[in-house]
Amino acid sequence: MTPTGPSLHLSWAELGCKDGTPYPSIWRRTRAVALALEFEAFRHLCGDRPLEILSGFRTSEWNRRVGGAGNSQHVQGRALDILKPGNFTLEQFWNLAHAHAMDRSGVFGLGRYPWGVHLDIRPANRLVVWNGSRPDADNG
Repeated sequence: MTPTGPSLHLSWAELGCKDGTPYPSIWRRTRAVALALEFEAFRHLCGDRPLEILSGFRTSEWNRRVGGAGNSQHVQGRALDILKPGNFTLEQFWNLAHAHAMDRSGVFGLGRYPWGVHLDIRPANRLVVWNGSRPDADNG
């Protein structure tokens, strides 16, 4: 952990809810650290280029507002929506995310969207993969 976030390239501000609610302190040394480890490993696969977080933690109210899943891992502080960088096609970005999830990582939820990918560290013993259709991520 760093003073500004759970890892060098992921800040508490990026993890906080878009409604201004900070990432819950009860999960900062557990879920946030585990999520940041997966983010950093994925970022490394992407050539250590900056990645933009569209959505991290969401309050239940914000999750409903943006049309999130009822049992969203965002509400549990275990998910990131990551914007596809301009130097990748969606297919390239998805392939890197999928390769990371398949490589004995702690990623057990992986979604593909027009804007990029959803990664989560849900408690599970197998990878759940889906193709989403929401055009926006947490722009509420």
